[in-house]
Amino acid sequence: MAVVPSLNDIRLITPVLEDILKLDVYNYALSFLRRRFAYVFNQLNVKSVDSFIEEIRKGNLVDDFLFHFQVSDTEMFRDPSFWRTLKNKVLPRYNAENLNIWIPDLASSHELCSLVVILKEDNLIESTQIYCSSPSLKIIEEVQKGCMLTKTLEVSKQNFKRLELQTSFEDYFVSEVGITKIDSSLFKNVKFINKSFFHQGPEENADIVLFRNRMIYYNSKLQNKAEDEILKYIKKDGFLAIGIKERICNNNVDLCHAYDHNEQIYQV
Repeated sequence: MAVVPSLNDIRLITPVLEDILKLDVYNYALSFLRRRFAYVFNQLNVKSVDSFIEEIRKGNLVDDFLFHFQVSDTEMFRDPSFWRTLKNKVLPRYNAENLNIWIPDLASSHELCSLVVILKEDNLIESTQIYCSSPSLKIIEEVQKGCMLTKTLEVSKQNFKRLELQTSFEDYFVSEVGITKIDSSLFKNVKFINKSFFHQGPEENADIVLFRNRMIYYNSKLQNKAEDEILKYIKKDGFLAIGIKERICNNNVDLCHAYDHNEQIYQV
């Protein structure tokens, strides 16, 4: 049975992760860290904190840790009103121009699949370059497969219906023996960056950045740091979308104005 790390254990682990992975775990919210380390230790069947630290230092558990530490999205088209707003208010500003979109903290395939479907609907998929960043190679490899467990898709299908599009869910996704897979051609213009967004941004500055529901796991210091890094890579008059339960930090409030307050979409 895996050990459940204590608060003191977490204090021992975080400087090691920062040293080896350059991952600022210390500035995640403490309540999140307690839950997440317990989850990670269970997934990796960690028997002792000392052995975990030793394996991290050796590099043996690095990507497995990054894969399980990340909180994955559980549904596509989450908050359908956001996707309607993106489709009807933001994307029409770009017409058929070349468009760069960045997902700085890729957690699973759900947000990316939602995005490419919306772009396809608006005939922008061919003229859009999408960048997705993740420090976990395992997450990137899973996303590239474009597969999702069929048993988790009912909510995604309901979200899709609420978008009131002219197409059907089955136009984009095919189900096979417990797995649902997206049309792989929709990933043609997706580039994956196997780095934390804190350390490397996209090749070109972005017109739109989707950073939804990620800062809820950070303390205020890391929220500020995340926004500072992301804002470096947004074009003038570009857009930053954050989660509906999140807010732009005070340090950056003068740099962003609310384009759609209800959906937490800001223009830079």
